[in-house]
Amino acid sequence: MRSSFTVFAALVAASLVATPLVITASNALATAEYSDTVTMPAAVTPIEVAAVPAPAVAETCARKVRVVYAGYGAESCKR
Repeated sequence: MRSSFTVFAALVAASLVATPLVITASNALATAEYSDTVTMPAAVTPIEVAAVPAPAVAETCARKVRVVYAGYGAESCKR
């Protein structure tokens, strides 16, 4: 039990030490900030937006039903 815990703790410690090293190395190998490519502005097409009122719909149901899921997934009582 102690041996497996020691191995696990060593792996955790090694990963904590290795993480900053890996991040530093990946930042060092990243591409430079300057670029030789020319960026072109994207064409923007304006869109006219208008508010549309919601249609007034009369309620078609005369009564409301409320469903309560008490005991969902439990076996029903058998008498």
